[in-house]
Amino acid sequence: MDKRLRQTVPKRYEPSASRQHRFAAIALLFALAVIASNAQSQTETTPPTQSPAPETPTLHVYTNLKQVSVLVLRSDYERMKPLDPSGFRISLDSGPLFRPTYVRQEGDDPISLAILIDASKPYNELLPSLIRALASLPPDFLHPQDRVSVYAMDCTLIRTTYDTGANPAALADVVKRAMAPWQIRQTQNEKLKKENKVPRPYCRASLPLWDSMLEVLEDLDQQPGRRILLAITDGVDDGSKTLWKDVMFHAQIRSETVFGLMSTTKISFDSPEDKFKQICVNSGGIELQANEHTTILRLKEFTQMLRERYILEYPRVPNEKPGVHIIAVSYKKKSNLYITATGITVPIASEDEKESRKTIQADPSRAPEFGSRKVLLPKP
Repeated sequence: MDKRLRQTVPKRYEPSASRQHRFAAIALLFALAVIASNAQSQTETTPPTQSPAPETPTLHVYTNLKQVSVLVLRSDYERMKPLDPSGFRISLDSGPLFRPTYVRQEGDDPISLAILIDASKPYNELLPSLIRALASLPPDFLHPQDRVSVYAMDCTLIRTTYDTGANPAALADVVKRAMAPWQIRQTQNEKLKKENKVPRPYCRASLPLWDSMLEVLEDLDQQPGRRILLAITDGVDDGSKTLWKDVMFHAQIRSETVFGLMSTTKISFDSPEDKFKQICVNSGGIELQANEHTTILRLKEFTQMLRERYILEYPRVPNEKPGVHIIAVSYKKKSNLYITATGITVPIASEDEKESRKTIQADPSRAPEFGSRKVLLPKP
């Protein structure tokens, strides 16, 4: 697969000591200097002894909490009233259920949203209304702190904006530019039909659906916040080199959630054969359906679903093993809910972190217990 040049994101640098410790070190040095001066004036015949330089204290911070985003909907996939946080339970690798240490709704957390528009097919009833629909999201549904990237699947994969703030005029412009080749073809073919001529055939996308989704997810890897891919597509791949399960695993292990927006004319089956649906569900998202009259409403509902996700925190186990694990979230007070979690990636504990003299050890009684279930890989 041909890779594009990507924009780089500046690295963030973190100090090795907190401001409080720096002030403590300065105060300590000043006190030693005063004591040394007094001793020298009282015993002038005695050579002054040189005090060893004090060691600057350093604060080492380790990741000790895992945080997972959880989408909770009614059994009919509609939004619902907030739940009692005490009802959530987590299981790791089918181990014992445990209660998260902290639960809250996502609210105004910054999100990085990538919008992929599938314009590779002859017609999609959602596309004509898409420019106005997406431009209606900021500032009420997409906030100033959110970032947006826009892509279109056409003869090639087009990116018209990358990691920029959302405002109505700018979003309308980048979506319009992304869809320009599709709209030109539509206009030309409509004219040919009126003249009783054969419409021009559509070109084959050089990067079909799975290939394009992976490209967009790799761009999302570089962005901060809660990372979301919204794919406006029929969910059908036309010969990608990338396997659908590789798209799903990429999203899972990099904490990226995939949502789908498709026409109501698409027939959806609750079966393992719907690969696009599996990508959405297993990355913490869902398929949404709309028609030309409800596109705006469904897009606004999509952003509300994001804000209403639950953020669950729980402590990391110091001796956990590297690799892929299964996380299952349930709600003990209701059994008829749609619950799906976004994947998480956390570094394992280093040897320095495990040494008790260098680390304040967490309460072992609060650490979750892993089960013995292994991850089953789906078939290609």
